[in-house]
Amino acid sequence: MSNDNFTCHLPQWDENGNVFWEGISLQEVSKNAKSKLLKPPTKAIPVIFLPGVMGTNLMTNEEGYDDEIWRGDNIVDTYFGWATKDGKARRELLNPDSTQVDDRGDINKTVYSPISDEGGIFPSRKARKWGAALSFCYGSFLTVLQGALLDDWQKDLIKRLPDQGGCALGDGILSQLINNPAATKEIEGVFLTTDECNHFEKFLFPVHVFGYNWLEDNKKSAEKLINYIDEVLETYKHLQGHGLAVEKVILVTHSMGGLVARYASEVLGCKDKILGIVHGVIPDLGSPAAYRRMKIGAKQEGGAGIVLGKSATELMPVLARAPAPLQLLPSAKYINGAPWLTIEGGGTDGSDLRLPKTADPFSEIYLNKTLWWRLYESDILDKDRTSSDKNWSEYNDLIQNTVLPFIEELDDVYHSNTYLFYGKKINSDGSLAWIKTSISYPKNSHESDHKIPNDYRDIPLPYNKSQKYQLTSSKTPGDGTVPIESLNIIRAHSGIKGVLATNVGHQEAYDVENMADIAKRPAVQFTLRAIVKMVQEVPSP
Repeated sequence: MSNDNFTCHLPQWDENGNVFWEGISLQEVSKNAKSKLLKPPTKAIPVIFLPGVMGTNLMTNEEGYDDEIWRGDNIVDTYFGWATKDGKARRELLNPDSTQVDDRGDINKTVYSPISDEGGIFPSRKARKWGAALSFCYGSFLTVLQGALLDDWQKDLIKRLPDQGGCALGDGILSQLINNPAATKEIEGVFLTTDECNHFEKFLFPVHVFGYNWLEDNKKSAEKLINYIDEVLETYKHLQGHGLAVEKVILVTHSMGGLVARYASEVLGCKDKILGIVHGVIPDLGSPAAYRRMKIGAKQEGGAGIVLGKSATELMPVLARAPAPLQLLPSAKYINGAPWLTIEGGGTDGSDLRLPKTADPFSEIYLNKTLWWRLYESDILDKDRTSSDKNWSEYNDLIQNTVLPFIEELDDVYHSNTYLFYGKKINSDGSLAWIKTSISYPKNSHESDHKIPNDYRDIPLPYNKSQKYQLTSSKTPGDGTVPIESLNIIRAHSGIKGVLATNVGHQEAYDVENMADIAKRPAVQFTLRAIVKMVQEVPSP
């Protein structure tokens, strides 16, 4: 833009991320022209997003093949691709040993910032691994998050042009959240000030995605996360022209991604490379929903549950050999070790059986091999004794050597700069109970005559009878998957700098349609505020 002999120039970036101002060399000296170069932020603080369980695209790892296994480019194809698959097909496809991350997924191309993040200023979205995340779950959020992190300094920069061509610009997204009581009434410790936002505007925040195999051990994913953090930091030290504000990243996590981040940070010793972590709906102490899904499937959860597996026959064989989903089971510290599973009349004297009795859900529930309410039925698909015994042996080893150590090592460890939001208003599985029903059939009646819902179990009784049990939920507050009981420790931990308890669903935790929609999304607002707060620890460049 020009004003007589005075010109202002917006910054541009070459393919290596180096900033330049076009047209400077074309000024005529005889006119005594003056140019003002509008300087953008030049120091980067990468933001890495970790999806939740099922949230990363997967493909086969068989050499010479590139078949997609689990792809979330759109919800319709995903639904119809999985809704009709039986347990055997699911077990064969969803195998942690034969799958790997697929970063070829659809990438949302929407750009909200005046200066695009797609190449130039940052590496392309493809290079930043956006294609690893399920697009129908996270595509819109990633574009909004990136747009919001670029919005304020870009609008402020453009406002400095002598002539905006009649285009009026509002305040940046973060500036709109300053001292806003209506937007922050549920939030502790994350009110923003003008000075904080001004400091935030001095940095660039490229958004990356860390996709991980949500079937394999979360410990392995945590190890890979550390390697990815190093890779991202190296990118902004050398390959891009920005340099680093600090050699640290910010992690934003959804659900199980929070466990991966915590393990990398606190158990594997990566915390010095992490400026801070935002945990969205983290299953901190596990959730009884993991037991429910194993025993009766996820049909009760609607369309997403049908995709996951509507019955135990479809879902149990997959989960029984997938360490990561099993690492979502309630830990020994869930509700301080108190019972969360009741079997009506299950005691030896006919009284109700409440488990765990001794704050040990592993020996009492997960590794029980014989009683009908056990977690894993090794013969659910394989009826022959040899295959069933082999299934149990492999499952037992997995629980003992992989699942239990991961859960125990995460005990009460959190990054010292942690922010947390969670759901508190949606019915969730705080506890579960097998309740006797009035339905009964002769023991030798034909199976086709047993018209019972998916959440029932038919338990043999003496005298040629059987008893039907239904698995019921306590419907305690939470996000629909993670109950508030799972968050008792993390909410009170000294490392937690800010907490938001809100009406958010588990799968929909980061739902946001566009930049304007942020005003209606407390969880997304909280995430942005948390990032601004973290940056206050970084000196001005």
